[in-house]
Amino acid sequence: MTDSAFGPAAPGREIGRYVRLEMREQDDLHIVGRTTATDHLRRDERGLRAGALFTFLDNVGGICAGIASLPDGWVVSTNLAARILTRDQSGPFRIESDVLRRGRNNVVTSVQIVDEGAYDTLIADGVLTSSILVPENGPPGFARPVVLVPQDDPAGSYPPIPEWLRARAIGPDAIEIDLADELRNPWGILHGGVVAMLVDLAAEHASGGVPTDVVLHFLAPNRVGPVRATGQSLGARSDGQVVRVEVRDVGADRVTAIAIATALTPG
Repeated sequence: MTDSAFGPAAPGREIGRYVRLEMREQDDLHIVGRTTATDHLRRDERGLRAGALFTFLDNVGGICAGIASLPDGWVVSTNLAARILTRDQSGPFRIESDVLRRGRNNVVTSVQIVDEGAYDTLIADGVLTSSILVPENGPPGFARPVVLVPQDDPAGSYPPIPEWLRARAIGPDAIEIDLADELRNPWGILHGGVVAMLVDLAAEHASGGVPTDVVLHFLAPNRVGPVRATGQSLGARSDGQVVRVEVRDVGADRVTAIAIATALTPG
């Protein structure tokens, strides 16, 4: 069993260090991730930001899908459907993913997050669809079973998600970030987990509520930046405001993701 570190020698792995997510292949095509409720990922004293939970789902489900795609290629996320079941979270958290379907061109994985500090309460549930691609230099050469461990903690604590992303408000309905190198994945494009964080921030900014679920469609890679997420309230229902979020690579002048989220209004 070989550990792979999310350290400086692994370009594109900074997101793994930031969310402090460890992943291990327990059985064939069954991945278990673990992380703690670190303060920089929290929204408030009740629990983590939705964007952090969505990132856990995307990371663990993506690794599970990637392993299922070997040796033909590797994967990129194309669709994430997720729902947060409770905002009362203590941690540490366990994230488990299994393959639901492995087709010729895509892999569908299930992902669940349980709160080990609250008697394994299920706090989030998701389904991730990933497309199989053939990397120019071939798929990553993971030793099996796969073990990914975040290492090289920073000297100080990480800042909260909005500060780490250097997110800035663009009017009353949009959030924008620059495409910094530490936000890119090993493909050199904006990490899917960062896109999920940005959607979370934009939905909250546009609605004033707390996002509780999302259907996120990844349409194209963000390569240039800045990357802007614009939220539009579509109306209210019993469980909150329904918000449409459009993500655009401003420098490339193209829409890169579309999401529909529900944001629970505090009170």
